[in-house]
Amino acid sequence: MRKLLKKPSSSALIALFIAAIFAVSMAATVYYSYLVPYPAHLRILHDHSSQMVSEVVSDFKAWYQGKYGRLIEVSMIPTDPQIVYRKVTYYLSSEAEVWWGGPPPLFEKAYTHLLPYNSTYKNEINATCYSCPLMELKRATPHWYVASLYGLGLIYNEQALRSLNLPIPQTWADLLKEEYDGNIAMVDPAKSEFTLPFITLILQSKNWTSGWEYLVRLSALIRKYDESEVNSALKVAAGYIPLAVLPDFYAYDKMAVYPRLRFTYLDATVLQPDPIAIIKRGVYLDEAKAFIDYILTERAQTVLGKHRLPIRRDVTPSPPRINPFTPAFPYIRNYNKTFQEIGKGIVKDYYQAWVTERHEQIKTAWTVIREANKTKHLNPNATRYYNLAWSNFTYAGYYANRTEIDAVHGKTKGWTQNTTLYMNKWREASKKAYQNATENAKKSKQSAKTTPSSLMSRTQNSLRLYALRGSFFAHFKKINENIRTSYNYLLSP
Repeated sequence: MRKLLKKPSSSALIALFIAAIFAVSMAATVYYSYLVPYPAHLRILHDHSSQMVSEVVSDFKAWYQGKYGRLIEVSMIPTDPQIVYRKVTYYLSSEAEVWWGGPPPLFEKAYTHLLPYNSTYKNEINATCYSCPLMELKRATPHWYVASLYGLGLIYNEQALRSLNLPIPQTWADLLKEEYDGNIAMVDPAKSEFTLPFITLILQSKNWTSGWEYLVRLSALIRKYDESEVNSALKVAAGYIPLAVLPDFYAYDKMAVYPRLRFTYLDATVLQPDPIAIIKRGVYLDEAKAFIDYILTERAQTVLGKHRLPIRRDVTPSPPRINPFTPAFPYIRNYNKTFQEIGKGIVKDYYQAWVTERHEQIKTAWTVIREANKTKHLNPNATRYYNLAWSNFTYAGYYANRTEIDAVHGKTKGWTQNTTLYMNKWREASKKAYQNATENAKKSKQSAKTTPSSLMSRTQNSLRLYALRGSFFAHFKKINENIRTSYNYLLSP
């Protein structure tokens, strides 16, 4: 008689069930590990608008899958460039593979922590665009490339200009017209990496002396420097103020929302690079290299061209942006790149001492000088005091000349040593110059009130007082000549 099989116990069934689950899990693991590849990964630290970065990354994912046949997951981490620099150079983990955006000097300082890479698309890119580098040029293998370009210019609100009966400026010189007084917004160039090139733009599109005169005069027309370029753009968009000096991408972002806004480079601009690099201590370095390759392609530049200026000749950006390689682009001819590199730090601090820290003094002096200008012709004393006021007001362009900046650069070992001594002398000289400008302008106004008869009497008395030195007017001529001579002297510690 056959034995009856026993019914499996509950514990046995449970064990079989667990074993089955384990077997299925193992099979799934093997399947997904060997037959279905994991998505690749990439982490990007950036300081750009989320809209632009999202569009670029979305297109990169499609490009990557088409080129490598696999998916890629990308983490976009908005981070201030200074924080990125510290992560890249000091932290144990950089937390990313790509650093995108920030001042080029930061990338240069961090170059030993960046991965040199010869992109497969490197030969399709020009080395420069009107003196602006499109990749690192100091070393054979670039440690960074340029993702896009931008230039400084003027955003304006057509409706606001019409309401104030103001014309649209055509040149940088136009901004100095009296009608624009109080109608211009901008960030202090000495306090913003994005607006700092404005100083160089003016000095190189004019010359050292007239350039500093321009910078001081423009400062007099600005009520108060804004905290950020975003604030300037919003003021113009709201019609609170009709004009603002800022980088083009701030304008283009707002123009997409406010149709009454326009942007112009006026008659000159300076292109600036938007660097991108691979972080050496990153984990997914092959994916980072792929992203750099992608950024340099015509495809990626077309996407970037919706927001910035492209780095390729063969890309047509979205209007109103223009390709910077076109002959009509208002670049500065005979631009001195060497001076920009040598003098950037010195010029920034010189501006701070003569303009930033003296903004209120400049505005006060300018108000009195404009009033004195209306009456300076009434008698010789008024004219001479006015000329002295103007000489002091424009003293920044004479106190140090262009050649002496090179000397200061050498004496301070690249503006890294003994800078405080120079800054203190510049501060002292600027304070005294604007004080003298105000006082002489007031004397010019007061002298203009003198009647011809009393002027003759005072002149005769002056001739007696200055008999040993010559006539009254010869004496003041000598003073004026001495002031002019002192312009060419740079006080050095």
